Amino acid sequence: MPYNVLILPLCGGYFILINFVYFKYKYQRLESQRLLFSSIIAGIILICVTFLARILVFHFFPNIIHCISDFLQKFPIKHYPYFWTSVASFFIAIIVTLVGNKVIQLKKGGYRNCISHAIKRHGSELEKLFRTSAKTGVLMQITLKNNKVYIGFSNVLPVPKESDFLIITPLLSGYRESETKLLKFTTDYFDVIDSFVDNTANDYNIDVLIRKDEILTASLFDYRVYEFFNKKNLNDNDAEEDSVK
Repeated sequence: MPYNVLILPLCGGYFILINFVYFKYKYQRLESQRLLFSSIIAGIILICVTFLARILVFHFFPNIIHCISDFLQKFPIKHYPYFWTSVASFFIAIIVTLVGNKVIQLKKGGYRNCISHAIKRHGSELEKLFRTSAKTGVLMQITLKNNKVYIGFSNVLPVPKESDFLIITPLLSGYRESETKLLKFTTDYFDVIDSFVDNTANDYNIDVLIRKDEILTASLFDYRVYEFFNKKNLNDNDAEEDSVK
């Protein structure tokens, strides 16, 4: 069997790794050498499965194999041993990947669960933070490079490597003072949130798109902790002012 016949199964293995939803978020992050090696392993598994399927079909339905072989012989292509088995493995990879992804998308919560699992295992720390907020509803504190601050949550799981932007639904926003870095709130969105609850502003969207490379710091936000440190800072400032007087 010519070794170039194995190119198609290797391409099929590569197609599965970068397109099947259970695998692609891991293998998209690998360097090219590791991705190539993984594609070779996937291709070997794919061609072995195809050979096994061919043996089983030949054993139980020998007439079908002969009919298919006679039909393929009519094509004006130079025939190598196992050439069509190799071609079949490539198309099997495409069909299984596309059908599998479609089934997962139609399954309730299937695609979202895949994304969540991918972020948990292979996501960046920022993506994991947004995943935690999307799954639990906890608030996040996002500080941008221009000192703008958003306090809010996310209900959209960030698909790894699909976009350079993240989505946050703000509840509060403000800025950090340039010198002290103390957080000052300037806008609250609670009235808008109440309007959503009362179904009076269903067409109004307050979600904010934030570019990943513009984020300076990101963390979970607890208002009780914020009040504790804020009161402490205010008391310290008052004490300094009294000492000056």
